Amino acid sequence: MLILSLSACNRENDEPETINTNVSAEDLLGYQMYWALQFNGGGDSYIRFMYFDKTGNTIKATIDGINNRTIKEVKVENNILSIDLNNNGSVMYTFELEKNNDGTVLVKSAKYYDINHPNDKLGDGAGIIPLSKFSSVKGTTFKEVNGTTIIRFNADNTFLSGQHPNNTGSYYECGVGGFKASINNETYFGFKLTEQGKLFILLQYTGDFKIYSYENY
Repeated sequence: MLILSLSACNRENDEPETINTNVSAEDLLGYQMYWALQFNGGGDSYIRFMYFDKTGNTIKATIDGINNRTIKEVKVENNILSIDLNNNGSVMYTFELEKNNDGTVLVKSAKYYDINHPNDKLGDGAGIIPLSKFSSVKGTTFKEVNGTTIIRFNADNTFLSGQHPNNTGSYYECGVGGFKASINNETYFGFKLTEQGKLFILLQYTGDFKIYSYENY
């Protein structure tokens, strides 16, 4: 009887640990998301940056763009995160989420739907990145990748850009690593993260919908 009992215990101890693959709204508090929204099926791309916070028992998502902001309550059902922008199903983001073997949350698929603009879509899906890869832009300087423009986020929230050498602007941070800066009637919008050991930012200017990359300088 003792031998049988020990054998049963060994089998139980050898069984692989079961990982909960369900993604909850609480899980998203450890991540931020970004994507490029393309109108008319392609062409210009518009950065979107989404971050999460919790007040009481309610988790909300803030979606920032260069000239807009939307805040919505977050609900995840059957690993699907749906954002109903107009509360009537006319404009929808739908993100299918999953967890890999170490519990990291991933985006399995991402869709955008606008009843009045059926050709609008998400360019190259969406990314979900752990908060640990984002960091504040305060007190940092960057240089454009494959370019010469230098931008600086001073500790006093003033902003400098090589494109406007005779002007001083200002900036504020959103989420972790996200920012909106204003200088000479232009808005700069983007976020800073660490990827492959390098610090860089993606940003967009008012009226120029190319997405630029900057490296730590």
